[in-house]
Amino acid sequence: MSLPVLAKAVIAKPTSPRPDGIRFLGGIALLAGIMLLFAVISLGIPYYPNWTYGPGLIGAWIILCFGYVGFGQFLPTLFSFGQFLPALSLAMIVMLAILYLAAGIGFFSGRRWAWTLGVTLASFGVASSVLQTITWAQYDFFAIPGLIVTLLILVYLMTPLARNFFFERRARQGTVTGD
Repeated sequence: MSLPVLAKAVIAKPTSPRPDGIRFLGGIALLAGIMLLFAVISLGIPYYPNWTYGPGLIGAWIILCFGYVGFGQFLPTLFSFGQFLPALSLAMIVMLAILYLAAGIGFFSGRRWAWTLGVTLASFGVASSVLQTITWAQYDFFAIPGLIVTLLILVYLMTPLARNFFFERRARQGTVTGD
């Protein structure tokens, strides 16, 4: 006589090789790239007599909250959008948007260069937020969210979990494939 077995076998669930924080940072980087492109497009749309009455106000708020306004005053002015941003500054924002999009794609694919690009973008974000806080005293509050977010991203990318995901993964793949 045997006893019926009521317990089911425990099967281990497969774990994702990518940490959740890296997946979150990839989404944040893609969203940041899209928002910065939207800001540049809204600033490039023909505006009313003053940029604060048109869609440029949305782009101005986005760039203020990212903390990238501080660098604009140090760039040579080619022509200005209502005394707000020089055209070279808009080109810089487009380049940053493309870099954020590339970092997001690199985070999702686990590329080593994405870690370097993420650290570089976070360091640039911290520097620009501090610069905006110092030079644009009337808008110092707007740089605080960008400063906090970029500091948190920089701290997370420096943790062993994030570094190991980007650097040890390649080492393991090299031993498996025999490279």
